[in-house]
Amino acid sequence: MLVFQAPSTDSYCQSSRKFAKLGDRFSGHFNQLAPKANNRSDLMRAHRLFSSKSRPLHFGNYPLHRLKREDNLPTLDGVVTPELSFRRPEDPESIVNAMAEHQAMLDTIRDGLLNGARAEIPDDPEERANHLKSFGYFNDSSMVGIAALSDGVWLDAPRRNPAIDDLADMINNRQTKTLAAGIDQIMADLKDSINAPQREIGHHHTAIVFLHEYQRDPRPDEPGAAWIQNAQGQRACLLSSEAAIVIANYMRLLGFDAKAHTQTSADVCLRRAAIAAGLAWNEAGEAVAPWLGARFGVSVVTTDMKLAHDRPLAPREAQPHADLDGMNWRLGRHSNKSAFNKDPFARRDYRDSAMKLEKLKRVDQPTTYM
Repeated sequence: MLVFQAPSTDSYCQSSRKFAKLGDRFSGHFNQLAPKANNRSDLMRAHRLFSSKSRPLHFGNYPLHRLKREDNLPTLDGVVTPELSFRRPEDPESIVNAMAEHQAMLDTIRDGLLNGARAEIPDDPEERANHLKSFGYFNDSSMVGIAALSDGVWLDAPRRNPAIDDLADMINNRQTKTLAAGIDQIMADLKDSINAPQREIGHHHTAIVFLHEYQRDPRPDEPGAAWIQNAQGQRACLLSSEAAIVIANYMRLLGFDAKAHTQTSADVCLRRAAIAAGLAWNEAGEAVAPWLGARFGVSVVTTDMKLAHDRPLAPREAQPHADLDGMNWRLGRHSNKSAFNKDPFARRDYRDSAMKLEKLKRVDQPTTYM
């Protein structure tokens, strides 16, 4: 089996220390350049001080590895995962309505058949965990953590997406009108998933947690943004659901039991799992993630695969200020993201994309034909 070999943590830390003095000398250089820029934020977005070439993929974009941890699980009292609706009958033009059927399909296939023959994978739980985290970051997760499943994370009653019933009616009673290759197999798989009995997962002992952050809210007067208003929760839910459901299916193919949990269909409290996995604090009954606040979507994969667990975060006041809010975070010394590049749309319209395509030269006639 082909195994991805990530750069070592030691080599990354050595490279980071090598650039420490550069960050200490930056203030004077920055003050010299700042008057020539429109503002300091624009200047910082145009310059990157620290290379991430040797940064391990399983570290992700945020400096989670720099935060302090503790052994004891903090209290989960008051933390709930709010229900999320994909129905907007009062606003038929909203993109949320178009997301509803796709989310229902994902929730339908969040569980499935388990391969009876286990594949050969790394024996080291730490290496397994690093591979799974790397997958999450490859799928644009903002943060990924792994936790032991405690009794306080399980829901008293499972949550089920009501749109699954509408999907089941469509699958069972309508004839597919398309000649697209493979569509019959897809519909057959959906039908099998809909009609499959619920499996017991009480033996699952580990939770893999995927966080997807919100970007800035579209402005009401922003061109082309009327139909994407108030859709942050649904967008993040859809993205995190895709990551969890894909990897859960892959783990079952490897012979390890796994089930995905989304904000619309779940057997566990997603936000409690995020706290247990060291991705958030419990602040007055709300799960609050470093650098993201409460603006994120979350999904979880529960499994019986033995994985290394992340320890919960130490309280906010015990965290190193430089990495949480100070100069290290602002300059991106230990992370791909920083205070200056965290949101690529902070100063750009969504219609313009995150890349500055408007800077490219254009011609009247195509120069290349495919």
